[in-house]
Amino acid sequence: MPDDPDGPSERPSERSHSFPEQRILVLHNADFGESSDGDPTYEARADVVNQAHDVARALVTHGHFVDVIGVDRDDLPELLERLRDDLPDLVFNLVGSLAQVEQNSVVATALLEAFGVPFTGPGTLSIASCCNKQRTKQILHSEGISTPRWSVVDAQFRSRVADLAAVAGVGYPAIVKLLADDGAQGISHRSVVFDDDGLARQLRAMREQFPGRKLLVEEYIDGRELNVSLLGDRLLPMMEIDLSALPKGLPRIVTYDWKWTKSADDYKRASASTLAQGLSPALVERIQSVARQSFAALGVCDYGRIDLRLASDGTPYVLEVNPNCDLSDRAAISLAAQAAGIAYDEMIEEIAESARDRFVGLAPAKRSPYASESGQ
Repeated sequence: MPDDPDGPSERPSERSHSFPEQRILVLHNADFGESSDGDPTYEARADVVNQAHDVARALVTHGHFVDVIGVDRDDLPELLERLRDDLPDLVFNLVGSLAQVEQNSVVATALLEAFGVPFTGPGTLSIASCCNKQRTKQILHSEGISTPRWSVVDAQFRSRVADLAAVAGVGYPAIVKLLADDGAQGISHRSVVFDDDGLARQLRAMREQFPGRKLLVEEYIDGRELNVSLLGDRLLPMMEIDLSALPKGLPRIVTYDWKWTKSADDYKRASASTLAQGLSPALVERIQSVARQSFAALGVCDYGRIDLRLASDGTPYVLEVNPNCDLSDRAAISLAAQAAGIAYDEMIEEIAESARDRFVGLAPAKRSPYASESGQ
């Protein structure tokens, strides 16, 4: 678990910042090799390195002393030793998976909680709930928040009859997803199905591509693709992904290729999130209310993003709640912050400050080794 050789390691020059200089550890998953080697989710997981470097650079500009470390499952003993011997003031937690399993990301938060280390983003219970789409939907549904109808299908094929019976209440069109995933893994235009035969084909394809993974079959909502981000204790401007460049006949969805595969047609058509336009003030307030409720229900804090579909009747359906969304420069949340007049480095600083404020009184205060030099 070596320190990232490309990450900031020297003390930056003194600059103004909104809270005293901190020793911050930017922690990210490193469960990927130097090349994809046929791994269908490599790009999504490997991109966390870009996030980590962007976050670290932003923190350095605000006078913090920053280390960047990538960990996988086998690195946990060394991480434990480091936490025992040299607690940072704050961990900027970017761990999205361990051993290529998203649910394992809760191990990082559990360790940090056990050692009383302040860290960005929500705790173990919230991360675990958000990693499982069914659990997320159950919580949203219990709070009266609209989310598409859904059903969970076993990882192992039993029979066509069993599969069709499991999803009988969903209806068509439907979309087939991994039950627990991040970064649109497994999503293609073939994911949207319109009849029993199409469903059977896509379930078979997903089981072959992702053996042992449970699947979610969800009602497909054809509508505008919106997202709302949380920063600290407030919502950022609502953003939209324009899917109009997709050829006629293709489902209007954000595929894995759209997000990650540079050689793919979808990637070449992709557009960044832009400010949502043409929504009435009443509808904007309704969507924002849904966003606030969703973040609160799932325990999301410091930052996060919800993805929604706006149906033709004006109903906002929550698709996903992302407690550890992409924080790289030019990601959806950073574009939303920019639309609100917040520079990228200020956004990252505000996330760090929000996390520190939450932990005040919960853990012993630690002085930075440079506090006496900076007079703070």
